[in-house]
Amino acid sequence: MDIFAGMNETASKEVIFFNEPSVSLKAIVAINNVTLGPSICSCRVFDYQDLEQAISDAINEAAFNAYSAALMSHDVGGGCVILLGDQGDVKSEMYFRSLGAFVDKFNGRILLTGESGISAEDLLSMKKETAHVLGLPEMYGGSGDTSLSTARGIIWGIKAAIKDLTGEISLKGVKVAVQGVGRVGRWIVEELINEGAEVVVTDLVYDKIKDIQDKYSGVAAVKPAEIFKTDCDVFCSSSFSHAITGEHIDLLKCKIVTGSVNRILADDKLCDRLTEKHILFVPGFVVNSGEIIQVSNELAGYGREKTEKEIKDIYFNTLNIIQMAKEQKSCITGIALSLAQDYLAGVAKLKMLKC
Repeated sequence: MDIFAGMNETASKEVIFFNEPSVSLKAIVAINNVTLGPSICSCRVFDYQDLEQAISDAINEAAFNAYSAALMSHDVGGGCVILLGDQGDVKSEMYFRSLGAFVDKFNGRILLTGESGISAEDLLSMKKETAHVLGLPEMYGGSGDTSLSTARGIIWGIKAAIKDLTGEISLKGVKVAVQGVGRVGRWIVEELINEGAEVVVTDLVYDKIKDIQDKYSGVAAVKPAEIFKTDCDVFCSSSFSHAITGEHIDLLKCKIVTGSVNRILADDKLCDRLTEKHILFVPGFVVNSGEIIQVSNELAGYGREKTEKEIKDIYFNTLNIIQMAKEQKSCITGIALSLAQDYLAGVAKLKMLKC
């Protein structure tokens, strides 16, 4: 893999590797930019079998985090921290304290927030070595778990897509297939139920499905491979990157594809395939900025009320991007990327005036 080619493609500035053998910590830190402000690094633990894929994911996730912040005009940069290993084997207090000590050397240019495989306890362990941790439990002075904010942003994004297709904002009676009911997915399901939607779920881990169905008896479940064939209004991916391939598109029976994952499609060119099937595609980074909104407000000292108000703005942003794509007869992904990149470039020029 040509790391620099990947960095050039996403305009990333730094990729840093950190190794602490005493606690089995192997970390990849990607910083897309700090044009808007300090880099919010979503942190995840995953047992990658391919190091090149891990590096590529870190670079791309950092870029999309930057784009999400730019689309919502929030003054934070984009970053990503990928911790290599099986979370069942590597996680410990000293593991996360070591990560915290490493991050502290950046003097606030990097701010950590939890994602897949990261618990509140893990964040508190990091906090023992650095002040640069966001999304801590409220009792410890933080803004709390960010997954609910992410889920609520997804719901507003779905409402925007439904509004474009039907003229209605209500999700009552709308059938949604949710792929993945983990940290964010379970909140998406709960919010959909509250909105009166009909929900079908799947996950690779049966216990997660069981927890959902124990709480909501009306939720249907299918096997992971069957979710693509589900006849529904919305296909919402909340599982892993590149979840939808060309083969899957042939199976889809929905009107809208979106989700919490930054890169839902295996290839950006598949956006055209969805258009050919008259399926509206709304990229994850357009609607999943609830986390960025919450932690950037936490950083600035604002409370939950401001966060909830700004999460609703995802609806208007999404609707605007959908309409722009229609007018320009272009893929929504390209329109959103262009808007984000133009915003970043504009802020960079303004900051140069202060030099």
